[in-house]
Amino acid sequence: MKHLIAGVAILASGCQTTVQQSQEQKKVYPVAQYQPANRIAPINDYLLDEYAEQIAMKLMANLDAEPELVRLAVTSFVDLDDNLQYASRFGNQLAESMLTEVQAYGLNVVDHKVMPVVRIDGNGDYTYSRDVKQLNSQGVINAVLSGTLLYKGNGVVVNSRITSLSDQRIIASAKYTIPYSVAFDE
Repeated sequence: MKHLIAGVAILASGCQTTVQQSQEQKKVYPVAQYQPANRIAPINDYLLDEYAEQIAMKLMANLDAEPELVRLAVTSFVDLDDNLQYASRFGNQLAESMLTEVQAYGLNVVDHKVMPVVRIDGNGDYTYSRDVKQLNSQGVINAVLSGTLLYKGNGVVVNSRITSLSDQRIIASAKYTIPYSVAFDE
C-alpha cells in the first residue's frame, strides 16, 4: 500500500509538472510589429491608382503621336520648386502607378531602372537600381512621362506630360488635383 501511495504521488507530481509546462507553453508573448526605421506616412494606394488611371486617360486622349511608336520611360514626379530635383515617396508611387496605367493603354513602356543582371545578397534578390553604372544602356526610349507636384490648399496638383526626347515637344499633357486624403493617408 505504501508503494501504491508513493507511486500515485510520483505520478501526480509528474502530471503537475506536465500541466505547468503546457500552461507555460500556452503563454502568448507580444511580438513587436515590424516598423521600418525610415517610416513614411502611408499612401492610400487603391485610391491613388484610381487617380493615376484618370490622369492616364487624359494623357491618352490628347496624345499627339502614334502609340505603337512611343517607347516611354516613366520618371519620378517631382515637387514644383526651384530645382525640380526632389522626389517624395508620393511622387515615386504616383510614377509607379502611372507606369502601369499608360502601359495598360497600349504605350510601350521601358523600365529604365532594371539592371541587366539580378543582384543577390543576404537580404534578397534585386533587379532595380538607381545607380547609373549598374543600369542597362541598351533600352531605347524616345519619350518620357514626367510630372510636377504642387501642394495647394485642396490637395496636390499633378501636372503630367509626355515629352518627345528628339525635340522636347510635349506630345501629351494632363492636370489633376489629388486630395491630401489620398496622397497622405493619415
